[in-house]
Amino acid sequence: MENKLGEKRMSLRRKGRARDVLMPLMSILIVFVPILVLRPRVINYTGFNLLFNMAIPVALATIAQMFAMTISEIDLSIGNLVSLVTCIAGSLLPTRPLLGILLLFGIIAVYMLVGAVLYLRNLQSIVVTIGMSFIWTGLAIMIQPHPGGNVPEFLVGAMNMRTPVVPMPIFFLVILAILLHVLLFKSSFGILLRGMGGNRKAIEQSGHSMLKLQMAVFGMVGLFGILSGFALAGITTSADPNIARNYTLIAVASVVLGGGSFAGGTVSAVGVVLGACTMTLVGTLLTFLRISPDWQIGAQGIIILAVLFINSQLKKSGKVRYV
Repeated sequence: MENKLGEKRMSLRRKGRARDVLMPLMSILIVFVPILVLRPRVINYTGFNLLFNMAIPVALATIAQMFAMTISEIDLSIGNLVSLVTCIAGSLLPTRPLLGILLLFGIIAVYMLVGAVLYLRNLQSIVVTIGMSFIWTGLAIMIQPHPGGNVPEFLVGAMNMRTPVVPMPIFFLVILAILLHVLLFKSSFGILLRGMGGNRKAIEQSGHSMLKLQMAVFGMVGLFGILSGFALAGITTSADPNIARNYTLIAVASVVLGGGSFAGGTVSAVGVVLGACTMTLVGTLLTFLRISPDWQIGAQGIIILAVLFINSQLKKSGKVRYV
């Protein structure tokens, strides 16, 4: 009897993960097909490289947001952080590398401290991270007041390298999704991470330190935010205190589109990466349609609302169960 119950639970989990991937997979096809119709010449190595290149920093920023949202928190400063990191990469690393490296480690330390403060003082992450966004922007302006800088060659080379057969961005995103899946579903950290969002009391009763776990989670938020900034600096070869100001909205949309939830506990590694690719391609499609960037921001907001509405309706009808 116990074996049958265990097999049934495993089957439900697999079906739940498949459903989490289905929506972002359908979404990316809905966006990608019109792009192919409008620009059929993109169906080649160079075209796919250009289409998905900007998806790398978006995916990394989305993963950073995913860690926060999985434990029922949110980081509304992630876009400002990514902009700050581009300034560090393009201004400090070439001229004062030691100071730049210390600042990067300091960012992770600050995030871990924020995680501790949120837990110990029972504060709202939405308020604290809004305050952090002003700090990150202020530091970025102090380091690089205007767009420019000199991004190190190793970052530019890494983001422009050519891989055989499959374009580098697609290769990178596939490897990223696999590694993220292993971390979330095959490691003890991933189990505890999802448990924090789904049932904190159970994690506490099992003897684990919620304080240490929350600090570790926010440390991961900072780490992936830094990686996103590095990737963006390598692609754009520029440092700009405002270059990633839209990433906060895009990251939240990508997590939700990828099967995540504001309530926490629900996450899909493949879905998150597909969601980031979809949000990147939405901007490309709107550009091909010659729609103003101002309207592009509005379209991304509409996508968030539409996905939330569809998810809520499916849950009410009982067609979706998160396990």
